[in-house]
Amino acid sequence: MTVKAIIFDLDGLLIDSEPVWDSARRQMAAEVGKTWNEDDHRAVMGVSSDEWANYMIRRLALSVSPEEVQKEIINRMIAIYRKKVPYMPGAIEAVAMASQNFPTAIASGSHRQLIDVVVNDTPMRGKFRVILSADEIENGKPAPDIYLETARRLGFRPEQCLCLEDSANGILAGVRAGMKVVAVPDARFAPDKEILGQAHLVLHSLAQFSLNTLEQLKEDC
Repeated sequence: MTVKAIIFDLDGLLIDSEPVWDSARRQMAAEVGKTWNEDDHRAVMGVSSDEWANYMIRRLALSVSPEEVQKEIINRMIAIYRKKVPYMPGAIEAVAMASQNFPTAIASGSHRQLIDVVVNDTPMRGKFRVILSADEIENGKPAPDIYLETARRLGFRPEQCLCLEDSANGILAGVRAGMKVVAVPDARFAPDKEILGQAHLVLHSLAQFSLNTLEQLKEDC
């Protein structure tokens, strides 16, 4: 089926946010005498704000609310983003191409405040018809909820949409929603081969994403 709309993840796909998230969480862990490791980082990639905040509370034995954890981490992130949004290679060009040719959306597990900072940055402003945070739906990735709702808001069936993802949770969410999934894994945090094998196409970088990519998907799917 021909692609009618394109949906982007945010963290790790459009912006190089994972090292920034990791740094903020490591700092918070250190402040309470704990460590935050790579397994912890992978465990919270692509999930909703409530999910990662509750994970941090359990993991670090924090005696604060999820809202307080979110506020602390988000404020650190916003300060960095407002200085300079750390775009991934090819991200600005990929979004420009997609938005010029298709209804385009963001479906992200990131906090809405962080999403808003990015989509209001000059290269991204006005590019997305729908912007949805996992905090606005019941279940975060790997559940398909966010992609199903984004498709509904775009006005297309899930199978008419293509989503681009970097994380295991995101890839699974897109697959479970019945969408065509293009995986663009970050080599530093790449999903395992079994998960990547569920994507319809795997790219090394968003710089490889083009109209020719869509033609390739049409031939392969």
